[in-house]
Amino acid sequence: MTAPLRLRETTRRCPKRMVHGPCGGVAIDGGCEVPGIRCSFVDDAAVLRHLEFSTAEVDAPVAARDSGDALPVLPRGEASTAFAALVDAGAVITADLPVRSTDPAVITEAGVRLQELTAVIAGEPPGLSDALSPTHKALLLAAAGSRVVAGLTCRDRNRVAIEGELAALADLGVSGVLAVTGDHPASTALPQAQPVFDLDATRLTALARRAGLFVAVAEQPSAPPVDYRPTRLARKAQAGAELGILNLCGGLDEIRRFTAALATTAAPVPVLVSVPVLISVATARRLAALPGVGLPDELVRAVAGADDPVDAGIAAAVAWARRALAIPGVVGIHLSAIAAASAPTVGAANAAELAAVDALASAASRLRTAISADTITAETAGTA
Repeated sequence: MTAPLRLRETTRRCPKRMVHGPCGGVAIDGGCEVPGIRCSFVDDAAVLRHLEFSTAEVDAPVAARDSGDALPVLPRGEASTAFAALVDAGAVITADLPVRSTDPAVITEAGVRLQELTAVIAGEPPGLSDALSPTHKALLLAAAGSRVVAGLTCRDRNRVAIEGELAALADLGVSGVLAVTGDHPASTALPQAQPVFDLDATRLTALARRAGLFVAVAEQPSAPPVDYRPTRLARKAQAGAELGILNLCGGLDEIRRFTAALATTAAPVPVLVSVPVLISVATARRLAALPGVGLPDELVRAVAGADDPVDAGIAAAVAWARRALAIPGVVGIHLSAIAAASAPTVGAANAAELAAVDALASAASRLRTAISADTITAETAGTA
C-alpha cells in the first residue's frame, strides 16, 4: 500500500479522524482514549514520516472565494500582538479556568481573582451536558479584567461553526486561542453525544491564524509514539502555532527530553510546562483520571502527607515550577487545578470551584515572586 493510502486508512480507523498524527489521549500501552480500541497511528508508526501540513488543507473552496463567502485573512489583532510580546518576554504564567458552572456571576468572579495571570485559558471541558460557548466565557472573563486565551475544540463543530467562533473571538479581542482537537465523547461522561471532528488541531491552528489570532496548541510528551511528539508540535508550529503547552506528563525528565528534541526540529516553538496545583488527594485522583494525564509523584506525596493540603499543594507546585523554568525552551508555566468531585448543592459546588481558583491565584502570585527573586539573584551573581 502506498504512503498516501496508508495515511488515509490510518485516519479512517481513528475515531477522531486525525490527519496529522495521534492525539494526546493515547495510553502508555497504545490504547485509544475510546475504550476497547488501539490507536491506529501507534500500530503503523512508520506512516508518521510522511505527514506534512499544507495550507491548501484549509483554503476555502473556489466557489466560496468566487461568491465572496470565504472569510478574509486578517492581520493580527491588537490583543494578540500584545500577548505575543508577553510570550517573547518570558516568565509567562497561565492557568486553566477550573469552573464548570454556567453561572455568569461565578465565571466573572473567577476572572476577577485571576486577572494577575498572564492569561486565563478558558477551555471546553469534556462531558458537560450544558456549557457556555468559548466566546461567551471569554466575554465574561475579559469584562472582569482578565486576559483570555479561549480554548476551542473540534469535537462539536464543523468547519463552518468553527470559523464563526473564531470570527467572534477575533472581534471580541481575545489574547489568543488554544487550538485542540478535543476528547472523544466516548471517553467522557456523555458517551452518547455524536462527535464531529471535521478538523483536527493542526488545521484549526491554521484557520485561527488566518482569523488574526495568536495560537497556542497542546502536546503530550509522554503519549506514544513518544519520539514523534516533538515533531507533531513542530508541525502545528508550521501551521501557525506560536506557543506549545505541554500537558501534565509526570516528571521533569520527560520535559527535558521533549524540549531537547523539539529544538532540533524545523519549528522549535517555545513551550509552557503544565504544573498541577493539587489541593487534596481527591483532586489529585480526579486529575490523574483524565485521558493522557500524568502527575509528578512528589506533588502527590506532598498533599497526601500534609496537615494543610492546600498550602502544601501550592508550595510544592511553585517549587516544581521553578525547576521546570530552568529547562531550555521553557518560557513559562501553565497551572492546572480542579475542584472536588461532588458537592451537595449548587452553591457548594460553586464555592469549591472558586476555592480552586484561589489556589491557582495564590500559586501564580508565589511563583511570580519567586521568579523575581531568582532574576535578582542571577543578576547580582553576574555583577559580582
